[in-house]
Amino acid sequence: MKINSLFVGIGVFSSISLSGMVTQNVYATDIINNVPIQQVSRSTVINKPCSDVWDIVSDFDGISNWYSGFSSSSRKSGPINQVGAIRELTRASNGKTFDEKLILLDPIGYTLAYSHVKNGPVKETVNQVKLVDLNSRQQCLASWGSTFRLKPSQATEAEKIKGFFVAAFEAVLIDLKNKAEE
Repeated sequence: MKINSLFVGIGVFSSISLSGMVTQNVYATDIINNVPIQQVSRSTVINKPCSDVWDIVSDFDGISNWYSGFSSSSRKSGPINQVGAIRELTRASNGKTFDEKLILLDPIGYTLAYSHVKNGPVKETVNQVKLVDLNSRQQCLASWGSTFRLKPSQATEAEKIKGFFVAAFEAVLIDLKNKAEE
């Protein structure tokens, strides 16, 4: 997968919903390959400093310890909590497993990104978690999003698949907020 090509030509449009979640919906095309790109993102404010929240989200293979969407998560290969690590996740809803690879880890900028490498729901994806300190570091804006291409067989299901990602990101942010604010 050419990760750089996923980001070529992407424009971001944001709005704030009444529920407090920041939403992003983008319709763009990869200039190099002329392939439609989908993008979704959700955000929420957590009443803790980002340094506290980062300790939770940067434990790459420990996501099932706090996110109810996965019944298990474990490091499959690569270095622990470093770029190149691959985790295997098991969905709590249906027991299906898939693998993700950590492709960016920036502890200073509170950013990490990962990609599906086996059995992902779409053809190519880059998911990103970004934390931004607010209010003199008393609160944290947590954003979780995905940029992806659909499989050829999914061409007519873009809205349904984006809805799947939106629901997952809203749920993961709720669980993250609950865990961080314990």
